[in-house]
Amino acid sequence: MPRTNMSQRAYIKIALSFALCWLYIAPAQADVVDEQHKRATAAATRSDWQQAANDLERALDLLPGRSAQLSYNLGTAYAHLGDNGRATYHLRRALQPEAVPSAEIAEAARRNLGIVRSRIETAAAAAGTQINPPETWWDLVLTAVRAPSVGIVALVSGWLAFFIWGFRSWRKEQVRGFTSVTGSLVAVLLVIFVAVGALHGLSLRADQTSPVAIVLPSQAHVREAPGQHRKQLFSVQGGSQVRIVERAHGWCQIRLTGGLGGWVPESVLGELHGARRRQRAQMQQAGDAT
Repeated sequence: MPRTNMSQRAYIKIALSFALCWLYIAPAQADVVDEQHKRATAAATRSDWQQAANDLERALDLLPGRSAQLSYNLGTAYAHLGDNGRATYHLRRALQPEAVPSAEIAEAARRNLGIVRSRIETAAAAAGTQINPPETWWDLVLTAVRAPSVGIVALVSGWLAFFIWGFRSWRKEQVRGFTSVTGSLVAVLLVIFVAVGALHGLSLRADQTSPVAIVLPSQAHVREAPGQHRKQLFSVQGGSQVRIVERAHGWCQIRLTGGLGGWVPESVLGELHGARRRQRAQMQQAGDAT
């Protein structure tokens, strides 16, 4: 009994020491983020959506990681303001696997994205601007396989197939039924490793070579080459999703689904997988860009 009590006390001391270390590292920043979120909630309660958006932007800047809740709230605030580009950007960010959205937040974000998308389509039809087509099932598949957990599943499947195949070769004297079962299992694991791993790799490569971005202002003029003096080819509606295929001196060459493309200022784009600090700087400049 005395030994058990001593073990329990030692365990409690160790647990408390870890807890105190964690509290020492992060409380100040966490308190500031929480305070900004409370201010945003109060502003939203009185329908001051601009103030709510400002407070949530500050909260996201202070947050070291990703938060599906904050991104969803910020996207919703921009949706109330009629800022379809920023609303789409943040709602899409809320759905990314890195943000770890709950089922409730994911459902609400998709619902709000549907509402914002309808507004974007109406505005594009009225202004005669270009817009990306709605997402297909294949786009949803590529978004799903981009998650880090999918890569882990593919990697684990490959290692399991290797070890099971090695064990099967080592135990050749086992009965035929056992051999056939393990052979089928190895085949299934190899299919998962190759197919899922390939899709995961291709999705990550696509994000690196031609990252996905959202047009932030209400409209962006697409030109034939970098520079405001270059010929304007067409305009793209805010909230549209594009791919960045090249960069040059503060300009980006973009491509819409279907091959239509040209050059726009980098400041009018919000990269979905870019660093938050960079996105913040771009979004602050987007209101002055054309």
